[in-house]
Amino acid sequence: MNLLPLLILHGVGATGALVLRRLRIPAGTLIGALVAVMILNSFQSTPTTYPEDLRVFVQIFSGLVIGTRFTRGDIKTLKTMVFPIIILVVVLLSTNLLFAFIMEHFTSLSFMTSFFACAPGGVSDLALVATDFGAVMEHVALLQLFRLVSVIIVFPPMIRAMLKIDDRSSPAQASTRVGSSRSVSPTWFLATIACALTGGLLFNAAAIPAGAILGSIVGVALLNLVSDKATYPRILKMLVQIAAGSYIGSRITVQTLFEIKVLLLPALILTIELFFMAFVTAAILHKVCSLDWATSLFSSTPGGIQEMGLISDELGLETPKIVLMHTFRILAVLGVLPLIAGLFGGI
Repeated sequence: MNLLPLLILHGVGATGALVLRRLRIPAGTLIGALVAVMILNSFQSTPTTYPEDLRVFVQIFSGLVIGTRFTRGDIKTLKTMVFPIIILVVVLLSTNLLFAFIMEHFTSLSFMTSFFACAPGGVSDLALVATDFGAVMEHVALLQLFRLVSVIIVFPPMIRAMLKIDDRSSPAQASTRVGSSRSVSPTWFLATIACALTGGLLFNAAAIPAGAILGSIVGVALLNLVSDKATYPRILKMLVQIAAGSYIGSRITVQTLFEIKVLLLPALILTIELFFMAFVTAAILHKVCSLDWATSLFSSTPGGIQEMGLISDELGLETPKIVLMHTFRILAVLGVLPLIAGLFGGI
């Protein structure tokens, strides 16, 4: 493996991350790395391919950061999340179906391509499943990538401005968050890494959807629930965000730009769906389940577990609740979507 292209890719990502971080952009580390690598890759005739093994380890260490937010006190809280999860899944899947019909009607895309393109799931997972139902995998993957990038770039600063999240998360609060501290015990840090690797690799080997990050979260959360000692140095979170942003940015290639003309209208419809999905679902969760607006919006915004977990952690939100909601969203999408697609397969 040639390491130089990967070093350049992450170097560019780190530069972009530091610039946006210095400008105090919300989720600036992740967004800066993403945008910088996206620009780099768009101008390369042969874009750097992100190794699958490295992506798995990025997800595992993302799960490590997120998993330390689960404490003993969260268990009682999470028991109350069953009803909000059911509402979230039902509303998101209904919205998915509604906008699939709209996209099919107003664009040249087939119903199946529209259906999987509008789904609030994972980029690669949905693209692979979509081919089994006759959808155009390339269009599904590009629109899903557009959704993920849009969510990461647009929603964190918008939600922070709307809800004044800065006021909730002062520097003093940030320095006392669980897991991230200036004084880190090497023994417990190694134990945290061991639990993250064990859980992440086991779940990934079992082919569980988003298994690497979910297994890592479970492993670290269990360590924290037993010992309350799961920990990591603060620099690790920044490195994980740079790596995550660099990976997402590496998915944008010259071929992506060639497909933009065909997908402009579908992308516009998808953008409308994102806002509808986020705000309508959040309003229902807020009113019916009495969740606060910040938790409701971040739980309803269809980004990835890794990205939404890292961003919510950075903004000082209720990360365990948000991660739990996104976990069941993705599991429901991957489990229920094929069944719905089968019912409408004749359209």
